[in-house]
Amino acid sequence: FFFLKQQSIMSKGSGSIQRLLKAESEANAKIASARQNKQNLLKKARDDADLEVQAYKERKEQEFQDYKRNYELDTGSNEKRLQEETQKAIDDINRQVSANKQEVVDLILKTISEVHIEESAN
Repeated sequence: FFFLKQQSIMSKGSGSIQRLLKAESEANAKIASARQNKQNLLKKARDDADLEVQAYKERKEQEFQDYKRNYELDTGSNEKRLQEETQKAIDDINRQVSANKQEVVDLILKTISEVHIEESAN
């Protein structure tokens, strides 16, 4: 009877140990699962951040290319406008020279052909 009672106590203790081992095993499995979930979430967050950064870079690059294209077009139109204004100014000067050329030549010839001799009072 004593032996049976001791065996009964041991089997109850053994059952408790088995339950504790099973609970520990389940806890370890939950911890491992939680760690894996955490790693998956971190990886997803990194991937999402990388996609967001890439989209931002692409958007800014497109804005830069648009700005550059518009600026180059403005530069070309400004350059063309400046060339047109310069040519117009040159044409105006040439017209004025042509219109006044004979008058200037006549004035120069008159000035050098007329000699004024002045006598000194000595």
